[in-house]
Amino acid sequence: MGPGQSTALWILAVLAALFFLRSARTLLIPIATAVLISYALEPAVAWLERHHVPRLAGSAFVLLLTLAGLAGGGYALKDDVVQAAKSLPQAVEQARSTVSARLGSIGGATQSGGESGGAVGTSGETAGSGRSGSVLQRAASAIFAFAGHVVVVLFLTLFLLASGHFFRDRLVEIAGPDGERRRVVARIVDDINGQIQRYLLVLLFTGAIVGAATWIVLAWMRVEHAAMWGVLAGVFNSIPYFGPVIVSGGLFAVGIAQGGGTTQAMQMAGAALVITSLEGWLLAPPLMGKAERMNALAVFLGLLLWIWLWGEWGTVLAVPMLVIIKAVADHVERLRPVGRLMAP
Repeated sequence: MGPGQSTALWILAVLAALFFLRSARTLLIPIATAVLISYALEPAVAWLERHHVPRLAGSAFVLLLTLAGLAGGGYALKDDVVQAAKSLPQAVEQARSTVSARLGSIGGATQSGGESGGAVGTSGETAGSGRSGSVLQRAASAIFAFAGHVVVVLFLTLFLLASGHFFRDRLVEIAGPDGERRRVVARIVDDINGQIQRYLLVLLFTGAIVGAATWIVLAWMRVEHAAMWGVLAGVFNSIPYFGPVIVSGGLFAVGIAQGGGTTQAMQMAGAALVITSLEGWLLAPPLMGKAERMNALAVFLGLLLWIWLWGEWGTVLAVPMLVIIKAVADHVERLRPVGRLMAP
């Protein structure tokens, strides 16, 4: 087989893999999410196992303890979340109007459209009631679908935690009788385990730092629901590039709605961006291992790719999937150029 044919086969294989990832995302997203959660909880389960707690019991205990912690945190912030959910749409509209007014783009088209809309009020109300019913139906379907995904992810996580090294050993066996190939597969799996766990630990630590710093700064600036915005800043910090922008945009809208004017809104949004930028420049690079570090262009393009493949879930799973790809590329001779391309 000539070099041209080999290259063509590789291109076809990559396109087929992308098509499979996109078409099977309903199946793959819960599996990838459960694997990621199991990596995060594995150190606690392993610690319990070393202290003579059966692995199945330890896995169930750690999973239930994590759910209880999340439920307790959500309950503590529920009032802030409800109030923010009610006020945020109005805040966004007010921010849009303020920005439009500052830019001098106050058009009369909206007003004229509103006047003409009054002539068909009765039919509009009827259509609106029908639309509201369909919206409620879609919302109920989305809630049930999300609940189903949560149940699947929880059971998958429990099975993965309880299985221990079972799947690692089976992957090594599938590699075949060749001893060298088995050693390469074992090194790849071990590297993926170590790198993903290290990445999640760094993500948890930096997210806590960003959340606490954002909370303190916003409370000092007398921002409403500062604790909730601190939690959101810590959570969205896991999404490269887009996460901090989303939080800053929400804070800008809240600043306008609180009556502080454009200056205060920009100060609130800028404070959140400064905190996440300092974390990205000063804190995360020393904590990340050499294997987990990737250049900014590779991360950004990978993020766009996984958003295209898996939608909003791709924003959360993009970096772990890129870490896995880089770990494989670093150990497979023909893929090492890909690893060097992703390296910083």
